[in-house]
Amino acid sequence: MVICFLKIVPYPSKRDAVFEILRSVIDLTQGRLGCLSCATYEEHNHQRSIIYMEQWESNEDLNRHIQSSLYNWILSAMELASEVPEIYFYEVSKSTGMDLIRAVRTEGEGNKGLDSL
Repeated sequence: MVICFLKIVPYPSKRDAVFEILRSVIDLTQGRLGCLSCATYEEHNHQRSIIYMEQWESNEDLNRHIQSSLYNWILSAMELASEVPEIYFYEVSKSTGMDLIRAVRTEGEGNKGLDSL
């Protein structure tokens, strides 16, 4: 699994345009082969950063997406930033859910979080 994390601090006058672009991308990306999820969020900080995230089944799926014409929209949104956008791609080799919480919160069993799963 691959997770893409993009943080954009848009010019105030371009904020609505960035959201509009990213919402359009989400609508078109969610049905693509290998896309597990796609979402946008707003940080409540002084910069009011916009976070855009994608989750892909594989590197091949992500690469196909990056090579698509649809990805130009994401690049267009990045161009509306007031500072250099932050973008990261995380390759996930292991994931867990409630099992981790149970393991960490279980008292007296010497569990060490992810290491004990």
